[in-house]
Amino acid sequence: MSTASPAAILENDGVLVTGSSVLDAFDRLEVLEATSEAVINATSIGEVSAMSQSVIDELRSTFNLS
Repeated sequence: MSTASPAAILENDGVLVTGSSVLDAFDRLEVLEATSEAVINATSIGEVSAMSQSVIDELRSTFNLS
């Protein structure tokens, strides 16, 4: 894990999340949980596809994540 990848999903065992504080780690855990729920719910209406790298780059730039 690194600052670029602060969360890991452990197969059949849970998740591991890091942060600069307990609150930061908790926030990341909440984002992971909400994202996971959205992906699971989306599969009921069709195939889930990944965003293109250009869209990801645009989002990172917009939110100053680069």
